[in-house]
Amino acid sequence: MPDRELLISRKGNGKVKFKDLLYGADVSYSADLNDLEVTGLAYNSKQVEKGYAFICIKGYHTDGHIYAMDAAFRGASVIICEEDIDIKAVPVVRTDDSRRLLSRMSANFYGVKDANFQIYGVTGTNGKTTISCMLKSIIETQNGSCGLLGTIGYYVGGKEYEAQNTTPESSDLQRMFAEMRSEGIENCVMEVSSHALALGKVDDILFRISVFTNLTMDHMDFHKDIEDYYQAKKKLFYLTDGACVVNLDDEYGRRLYEELQQNGKKAVGYSLKDRKADYCGDILETTEKGSLVRVTEGTLETTLLTLNTPGIFTIYNGLAALACAREGGYTYDSIQLGLGKLKGVPGRFELVENQKGIIAIVDYAHTPDALEKVLRTASDFKKGRLICVFGCGGDRDQKKRALMGAAAGRYSDYCIITSDNPRTERQESITADIEAGIYETGCNYEVIENRYDAIKKAVSIYQKGDIILIAGKGHETYQIIGTEKFHFDDREAVKTIIENGE
Repeated sequence: MPDRELLISRKGNGKVKFKDLLYGADVSYSADLNDLEVTGLAYNSKQVEKGYAFICIKGYHTDGHIYAMDAAFRGASVIICEEDIDIKAVPVVRTDDSRRLLSRMSANFYGVKDANFQIYGVTGTNGKTTISCMLKSIIETQNGSCGLLGTIGYYVGGKEYEAQNTTPESSDLQRMFAEMRSEGIENCVMEVSSHALALGKVDDILFRISVFTNLTMDHMDFHKDIEDYYQAKKKLFYLTDGACVVNLDDEYGRRLYEELQQNGKKAVGYSLKDRKADYCGDILETTEKGSLVRVTEGTLETTLLTLNTPGIFTIYNGLAALACAREGGYTYDSIQLGLGKLKGVPGRFELVENQKGIIAIVDYAHTPDALEKVLRTASDFKKGRLICVFGCGGDRDQKKRALMGAAAGRYSDYCIITSDNPRTERQESITADIEAGIYETGCNYEVIENRYDAIKKAVSIYQKGDIILIAGKGHETYQIIGTEKFHFDDREAVKTIIENGE
């Protein structure tokens, strides 16, 4: 657990003594390194400058150890590694887990000392991005600027950085936190992935309040089973010193709530079903434009919550954001104003505006549960057919493909199976896995491998009253085919096709 009172002794501009850099870490090293001055941290040798510590991390596609010599050549003052490295010119320090050590070093380097800087964490299979955006809007309504780190990007004051992962590497996290603090930003909302939790990226962050949305099958290429996935998510709440906000209508959420209570944590539940929940919602109205929900907080207060995006998933997300904000001391007025300002989240049930009145919706849904929920929502408002265009990513999580096919088949009137990010896997293999699920539903479908052509076909068969749902990529503006990344935006594609009359 990080120490909020830790004050790093620095010399000069951004220099930290090695003994301070490793404060709190169980690592052996030569005493003559104690006063070695480190000017920065890098896990990519290309970012190394004179005086930096280079941390060798074993990644999915490469191993940082093979770049240690390059880091030394670029001026690294010390190298942290897990394996023996034959470098004489630069001190080398061994550790059992360099990625977890990087987390501690990053917290020490950038200074975990500002008790006024509040970090809110959101985890779960679905809903993280929307809840994070909702919270950011609420916080900014009452307290000014708020940082945001997540799938759609990293927002630091007026700057935006492209998101490489849902949760950045620990040193990048701490660097952005420091940047926020320097700009007077006192709050940050971040999505916390199971990968980040399992790999120790957030081990040295103290979260003020955290949220658990739900848990359904995903990332089974990384986690050995659903229990391992749950245990990774659970870790966030033991890095939280305030309220743990949990969805009681989710099987794993209920389990988490009970386990947190048993371990003396402040567990706060939200629900649409459990009248004893700390925050209980009653749906008063829901249309294609949004929903009106009455929320009861304990036995004391009731408020009306207006949401601008339709769907049961939006109601749950809004309820989670409200519960988190209330636990953080935010007023109902700020919550409602904040949510009112948020007209939508990029790539989340996003209606593509066009002059021909074609109803085309783009959504990030890339898990069986998420796809089922957005299709169910769309089917509630359709006056004609529901046409679904979707695919699954390659080189990972093969088990969910048939489940996604089955979900698409149950709720769609017509499906077009296409490519998502096939990466290095053959598209025919991915499609066959999807077809195994959709075939059993009896839904009419076809396969069009090229994603642009698939969207084009959906538009060509559109009739008044139909809804086209293009799922899987949402806000993403690229497609990975082979080992190359190509520009592709579902929203741009469907708009271009509609407006050009293709």
